[in-house]
This record gives sequence, C-alpha cells and structure tokens, in this order.
Amino acid sequence: MRSHPPLLDGGPRARRSCRLARQASVTSPGQDRPVGQTRHCCACGNRIELFPRADHRLVALHPSELAAAVVPEDCRWHLSAGIAHPGGDGSPWCRIPHRLVCPCHEVPPQPRSHLDAVRLRLALRTRGLRHTGTFASTARRAEQPLTTPARPVARVLLNLYLASTPAKNIRCVAQRPPRPPCSQHVLDASSPAGIWRRLPAGLQHGQGQPPPPMTVDDLSRLGRVEQLRRRAQHCPNHAAVAPDLDQSEWQVFAPLPYAAHIHTHLPRP
Repeated sequence: MRSHPPLLDGGPRARRSCRLARQASVTSPGQDRPVGQTRHCCACGNRIELFPRADHRLVALHPSELAAAVVPEDCRWHLSAGIAHPGGDGSPWCRIPHRLVCPCHEVPPQPRSHLDAVRLRLALRTRGLRHTGTFASTARRAEQPLTTPARPVARVLLNLYLASTPAKNIRCVAQRPPRPPCSQHVLDASSPAGIWRRLPAGLQHGQGQPPPPMTVDDLSRLGRVEQLRRRAQHCPNHAAVAPDLDQSEWQVFAPLPYAAHIHTHLPRP
C-alpha cells in the first residue's frame, strides 16, 4: 500500500491521492462508494473522518496518517475493507483517534511529544477559526443540551420500533374493555434501562445513500423475556398476560416514512 507523508494540522494537501477506504456497493456491483465520512469536530472545529468499527459504532479518526514509529502502540488504528481496527497493520503509517489530539479534550498525563505537537497545531487552527467567526455557530450548537427524543426509536429483539412517547410515559395496554384499562406504566423503579447507541438506520428502497447512524434506545442486553414484555407494552404486573401486538403502540421503524424522528446525537443523562 502506497503511503504519503502526513499533514499534521489536518488541512488539505495539494495533489494528494484519495486514501478513503472503499467497498463495493451491493446494488451496483461495478461501482465503489466511499466509507469514510469527512466531518468537523463539534468541540474544536478541525476536520475528522468517521469510519465504522467492527461493532458497527463509529470512530472519529485524525484525517492524516502518522508515522507508526512515533505513535504509541495503544494509540494506533488501521483501516481494512472500510472498517477501522485498533492496532497497527504492519505498515510504517497508522491512523489515530481524533480525541487524542483534540485541543478541547483533556491532555493525557503521560507525555507524548509527537501527539502533543499535533495537538498544538490543531489548537492554533481552532483559535483561527474562532477569530474569523467560522467556528462560533458550531460551538454554540455543541453547548445546547441534548434531551431524550419525543418519539424515540428502540431496538427490541434485534428489530427497530418507533415509540409514540418517551419510554417513561408508555402505559400498559394489557387490559381492554369491558375491564378498566391498566393505569400503570410499562417502566417502574425496578425496570432495567436500555443503552443509548448510534446504530445504522438501514437502506430503504428508493434511497441513493444510507442515512447516517441514528440514536437508538438499545434493549438487547435486557434479555428475551424483558424485551417481549416491552414489545407487548405490558407493565410488570401484567408480564404474564398473553401479548396482543395489535394493541401495542409500537410502530415498525423505516427510515423513509419516519425520517423526521431520526436523531444523531446521544441524549445526555
């Protein structure tokens, strides 16, 4: 694999060949599509590249390669078939996570002279962006509190469902007329919580490119019995009642009709 000397400040390089990893498109066998996505860090404003990891989560990498000899082994990353993997691949160059050199992150206690030099260059560039006003709007957006979506998407039994209300407000639907409806919530103080993750929204027919990873309330770690109770929309007192999915308010999620409910930021606790 042909390598090029790095550009430490992450700026554009003249006449540099594209090193974005590419993978074959399933729908177009003869065409390649880029996997890396160029973005700007919401904390410092410098360029980053997003790549999926083996667990489908995204990692933000510094856009330039660094000499592997000057990067500690625990900081090295490499790309293989569009997937980012920790560690080196035997080549003299490697990638590093942006957080290691982001000037807005806490500096690690152990000195790493080469990474500190990169961090200094990015800090100078961040100051220039703020001085010209280019980075002001991004900084204000990063300071805004991120709340739970009004209609969150949940991952239940490996399927994505759209809720009609935040999880804490979902009520039990186990009892139907002529019996009085149950007034209990599906979640109580003893109910385990899911984990907010960024997961792929999936490619819907008619879309040219897949949507970005979206925020999902992942219930996969709760166990099958608990997930069945959540999907049936039953409170703990009615967990043994036979589920009737027609009464449940969950809606099977699809990215095109429910695009307005796709969120990309993780809620703050």
